[in-house]
Amino acid sequence: MKTSIKAFIALIAFGSSALFVQAQAFKVGTLDLNKALTGYYKTQDEQAKLQAYEQSANADAEKLLNEGKAMATQLQEQVEITRNPVINEAAKKAAETNAQQLYQAIQTKERELNEFRQQAVRFIQQGVATTRQALIVEINEIASNIAKKKGITLLVERGALVYADAAYDITEEVLTELNKNKPATAAAPAAGVPSVGLPK
Repeated sequence: MKTSIKAFIALIAFGSSALFVQAQAFKVGTLDLNKALTGYYKTQDEQAKLQAYEQSANADAEKLLNEGKAMATQLQEQVEITRNPVINEAAKKAAETNAQQLYQAIQTKERELNEFRQQAVRFIQQGVATTRQALIVEINEIASNIAKKKGITLLVERGALVYADAAYDITEEVLTELNKNKPATAAAPAAGVPSVGLPK
């Protein structure tokens, strides 16, 4: 019986030691992906490009809108002619024809503006999604390399955690590596992804 007890205790001790060794070998690190993405100079460059496109799209949409407003003014003038008792019937008929043509042209312009606005929004949304995915791949690659060098066996995104000790975070190291070749002409940090503010 004593031999069995000693063997059992020895087995427990061995098992505990093995678990301890495994725990020691298991090293966790964390990464703030959003911070890395925001602080990466390529993200800022892409945001600057999208903002430039948005400004250009706003200018084009404003032009279409003003053209529609000018047509609406002309339409109102033609309608007033048709209602003017002093104007002869021939002139009223001509004004009525002009009014109908202008009304159709305004409808076409409205469709053109709506289609342009929708295309611009889709272009920006797709650009943001595509660029974000490509940059995340780059960030993950850099983060993985740093984690391996530090002996980290599990790298977790901070956004998925309730709490993590800052000592385990490698975000600043990742940012340093990401921005080590940052050009002097790189865009300044942006507050966030641009929103499309096209005229309505």
